[in-house]
Amino acid sequence: MDPLKQLIEEPGALTPRQYARRARQLAALHLALAFGAVTGEGVLFARGKVLVTLAQRSNVETLTLAFFAVFFAYVGLLGLRGAPGALRVVRFALLARIRGREAAERAKHEALGLPRGDGPIAALSVVLERQDSPARPFELAVQDAAGSMGRLRVDGARVQHAPHRRDGSANLLAYFARQVDQVAGRRQGRDVDVVEWGTLDDEATRRFLALAEFGRNLGAALGRDGLWPRVVLTAEDCAELERRLAAICPALRDEGFLPHWEYEAEHKLPIVPEPLGLASLGRTEKRADPLPSLTALALVVALATALLAALILYPPWVPGK
Repeated sequence: MDPLKQLIEEPGALTPRQYARRARQLAALHLALAFGAVTGEGVLFARGKVLVTLAQRSNVETLTLAFFAVFFAYVGLLGLRGAPGALRVVRFALLARIRGREAAERAKHEALGLPRGDGPIAALSVVLERQDSPARPFELAVQDAAGSMGRLRVDGARVQHAPHRRDGSANLLAYFARQVDQVAGRRQGRDVDVVEWGTLDDEATRRFLALAEFGRNLGAALGRDGLWPRVVLTAEDCAELERRLAAICPALRDEGFLPHWEYEAEHKLPIVPEPLGLASLGRTEKRADPLPSLTALALVVALATALLAALILYPPWVPGK
């Protein structure tokens, strides 16, 4: 897989261990953003007079401080949106050490609450079928000893997470696609990936799924099974997929407490730098994982806070009145 695509789109969709680490990192990032933003605002308000004096006696625009105030407030809102859920993740992690993992997972499962929607939908690059029931929809359980996190409903190229708790997870669909690719796709010479996301562009997803269904029906009418790319899952493949889905249920519960960030990403490399910007190279990903973006944002907040603190502790020489 393209390393850049793996970094931006789905860094945690390969193994259960990576998925669990990703959920913990997202929780830590929300706490870091909230704490960093509050710290930055505190520095501005506590030592604002000193910073304004430095700005007025130098060539630095005073409105720069206003920018920092607005920036920290905005980042703080982003972090505070996920901070309560992140604290619950920490709470249940501590509970697992005290009462045991199974008891903590059962308590976490109940704390998530009932589903609040039908769950996310995605379109795969291939049609999935079970060997024992070709051309028919099927389901895979997403559950472990602590309880069910829902089912994956597969109908051709359409896959949906029907949750039993909370909102469902689009990240689960990316994880599922990678697992199908490893379990059966490579063996059959097919690349399995998500090509359309219903949470980002429901119209494009419906168009692609309609085209895939048309291709499958046309192939059946002509007696040509390979007219549309497909991957056939055996009973052993489905059992292995359910085992891998069960392995990430604890991480899915942690993820359920956090906000669901769903957005596209566009990154550009200017050939002629700003302010001219006459030519640039660009690339767009249909879905970006929030982990790299939140990590970069946390680093910017830390650097901005450190810069303000350095100016206060070690003020530069400026002309007096």
